[in-house]
Amino acid sequence: MSSGNTWTGYRLLASGDGRRLEEWDGILTDRPESSALWKKPSALPEADGIYSGETASGGTWSWRRPFPSPCIVSRGALKFEIRPTASKHLGLFPEQASNWDWITERIAAGGRNVRILNLFGYTGGATLAAAAAGAAVTHVDASRAMVTWCSDNARLSGLGGAPIRYIAEDALVFLRRELRRGNRYDGIIMDPPSYGRGRSGELWKLTSRLPDLLRGTLDIVNEDPLFLLLNTYSDPAEGQVRGITDEILGGAGCLAREELSLNGTLDGRIIPCGTAHRWTPR
Repeated sequence: MSSGNTWTGYRLLASGDGRRLEEWDGILTDRPESSALWKKPSALPEADGIYSGETASGGTWSWRRPFPSPCIVSRGALKFEIRPTASKHLGLFPEQASNWDWITERIAAGGRNVRILNLFGYTGGATLAAAAAGAAVTHVDASRAMVTWCSDNARLSGLGGAPIRYIAEDALVFLRRELRRGNRYDGIIMDPPSYGRGRSGELWKLTSRLPDLLRGTLDIVNEDPLFLLLNTYSDPAEGQVRGITDEILGGAGCLAREELSLNGTLDGRIIPCGTAHRWTPR
């Protein structure tokens, strides 16, 4: 039985030459990793699946042996189904686990019934962590497929009956609608992409949308909020992102940052995986 902070079925094995080698429930995958600028170790195990041809519209996986269905990995009681996608991802960002622990601690410290809003919720790691901690969670993602995937993960994790509301909607549109309705939340989680397309094909650029996103979240938290959590990824505009978060969140409470990373079990190399911007009231 794994402890609450130990992965079962997942390992980052090694990285280098712009790639990362990982193990998912016994299956080894080799996919792009832009931050792995060092030389790859020699004599690594052969990957079962290799992702290539990465473009804006996606790439392809080539498999030496079939990818299992289902492929399940877990961290404590939380379980996740892993599925290869055209975007090189497999439905899980394991580096986010430290955020899940922080969310759990903040909910426990609240000492009350808690409502959490998870924007850009993807397949639901943070949603499941918050629900397992006893919160009522609204999970929002523009992709209906991701919302369904989150629901599947909730059932796998024994949270099928938890108070999770699943919404397929643009994050900013949903924020504005909730503000008009007068709905408020104790904590808000945001994991926006640096670049992307909305449901109607509109361009999303984080540095352009971030001020409205942060101001909207401050408007929609209740009078005694627990936290705001923003995840950002390595990007040439990271300095601009930090400036925006400092200006909008820094004056409204306490803003701390943690650099997220993964450590290779075979090579000991650390892959930087972005930044967690954690806000709490004074």
